[in-house]
Amino acid sequence: MNSIRVLLADPAVHLECWRRQLGFIIQQGSETTTALQSQAAEPGVGQAAEPGVGQATKTRLQALARAVAEQVADIALVLGPALGGPMAPYPDLGLPRGATDYMACLFRDWAWSDGQDEENQRSLAAIRRVAEGRPLARTLVLGAGGGRLAYDLHLHCGGTETAALDVDPYLLVMAEAVIRGIAVSLTETSVNAPEIDPVGRRWTLAAPSGPLPADSFHFFLANGTEPPFSDATFDTIVTPWFIDQVPTDLEGLIRHLHRLLVPGGRWINHGPLIYRPDALPIARWYSRDEIFELAQAAGFRVGASESASQPHFVSPLTGRGLIENVLTFAASRD
Repeated sequence: MNSIRVLLADPAVHLECWRRQLGFIIQQGSETTTALQSQAAEPGVGQAAEPGVGQATKTRLQALARAVAEQVADIALVLGPALGGPMAPYPDLGLPRGATDYMACLFRDWAWSDGQDEENQRSLAAIRRVAEGRPLARTLVLGAGGGRLAYDLHLHCGGTETAALDVDPYLLVMAEAVIRGIAVSLTETSVNAPEIDPVGRRWTLAAPSGPLPADSFHFFLANGTEPPFSDATFDTIVTPWFIDQVPTDLEGLIRHLHRLLVPGGRWINHGPLIYRPDALPIARWYSRDEIFELAQAAGFRVGASESASQPHFVSPLTGRGLIENVLTFAASRD
């Protein structure tokens, strides 16, 4: 994390948690690999074979075991030095979402289709349309994740200085390495791959237009619901795939965005409205019109907007993905 700034209360506590999560990933990977190899092994003397484990099944299980081991080793190779090495996990510790739910962000952003995945291109094009040719200038990207959208906006939409912020080091550390010009190897694996082999694939994550320097592109590990910056700091704030998943108080977040923008600055949103059922009451599962109403009440003037149904996370390994309705809009601070 040579150029990542940690702006969190009690950073040492967070660092210890991340290191223990890394230890848990390594532990879980070892246990999973051993279990897969055991299922694929020939039974010993006096042991009955697992029912239905034919040669094709053994081949698949062995390939999956190798892919899981490679994936864990790849994660540890990059995250270990950045975090200071793994620590033994606590019994009730969970896996980080960046290493489970959101790892596909890294493959989509930097690997699939040689870094030219159609989803990335559609996202960039949608934001360019609602931006209507106006440069983004000094930009904050909340929930930057794998980093590709922030990278593309900086290069192609008039970014002068960009701050990429996320609370998950398992995405941001990888993104920082790639954007600073390092080619990162990372294995994708799936128990739902349609073929016996490959059930995994080793990708090279690389920035397609070259590295970005630390003096104009910045990384922050911080809470995106309360970005730790002074008022009137940014010309543009972008919230990609963020407002429906992260903030428990969207109205409060919108007021915070207003304060962080310079007069005339813009909030650009891009993503679906799919709320987590365990996080918010239904009254706060806001629709597009309700979000626009909240924005206007906070002092924004809503401009161009569009909605489009589009494929999401369509992996070349599995041929599977999702369809999401993505809302993109720009709102200017009065």
